[in-house]
Amino acid sequence: MDVVIGRPVVIRAEFRVSTDELVKDLERRYGRVKLASWTRMLENTGVVERPWSAPLEETAARSGVGVRSRAAYESVRDRAVRAAWEALEQAGLGPQDVDVLVTTHTTSWTTPGLDVDLVGRLGLRPDVERVGLATAACAGGGHALVHAVRTLRGRPGRRALVVAGEDLSTLYRPGPELPTMQDVLYGGLFGDSAGAAVVSAVEEADAGDLVVEDVWELVLPDSSRAYWGVVHEGGISFDSGKEATTASQRVMPYLTEWLDGRPVEWAAVHPGGPGIISGTLTGLGLDAATAGRHARDSLTGGNLGGVALLDVLTRTLADGAVEGPGVAVAYGPGFTAAGLYLRAVRSGAAG
Repeated sequence: MDVVIGRPVVIRAEFRVSTDELVKDLERRYGRVKLASWTRMLENTGVVERPWSAPLEETAARSGVGVRSRAAYESVRDRAVRAAWEALEQAGLGPQDVDVLVTTHTTSWTTPGLDVDLVGRLGLRPDVERVGLATAACAGGGHALVHAVRTLRGRPGRRALVVAGEDLSTLYRPGPELPTMQDVLYGGLFGDSAGAAVVSAVEEADAGDLVVEDVWELVLPDSSRAYWGVVHEGGISFDSGKEATTASQRVMPYLTEWLDGRPVEWAAVHPGGPGIISGTLTGLGLDAATAGRHARDSLTGGNLGGVALLDVLTRTLADGAVEGPGVAVAYGPGFTAAGLYLRAVRSGAAG
């Protein structure tokens, strides 16, 4: 039996906010006191423009955790429904064909969560198995795929729907006080999106399928002060400490130990930043300039948080150039990592 991942569907928010627009907004609000440093930092992220659910002015004007959370959840929910429908249609399936639903959504507190909402809005079976990830954040897409694969093992004919959605523009919260470097960085790094993919347990993979050979998760020891989120009266903020600069590098020995010498000919790497992309690829023994093209292209359009790995996989599979063994790796606050050892079945081959 093989477990295969269908090509993910990713839907970006409709508004595009460029780095130049963010810089102009910061200058208008705070003058030029730290503008040069902020500009360099934002440009160094590799993000040129990010998709937001609302225009810059409207996003900045929202005040308070309640207002921001409601707006973020409504945007995520609607976008997630669209991505899920498209993923099912692409796979030739209907809502009643889904046996397992795995969701990941972190950017607003909601009970019941996205998983329950999707059951009703998609018309899934009421007895569908649900896994709702609420704190996986940037690693969410990877963790969701891992959970889907584990749930389907030994269950031929079963199908899982993985749905990820984040509205990260809520991190842009300009106020009367001069923002910290982290406030500016994370307020401008991320974008809003949703993604979905169908994972299936089949008797034998077909040509063009992406087969999951193995999965892996990690909580990096002594890393809780690398990245974290905080909820306060004004909304949600994201922060990081000095451990953030080395966390992804510290993951590499664990990742290579798990791989245990298995060949890796291509990789879909979480586009957390240029250094994370190149460092991971180098650690895997791949050429960062060529193997990281899809991750860098994804990052140019904004870090999509928990949807990011799905976006890189979409780009990688759409390219059609990969075949043979590869790996997908996602990173998230904690510091956590999720990985999938994959085999792209070449055209004309199966099994």
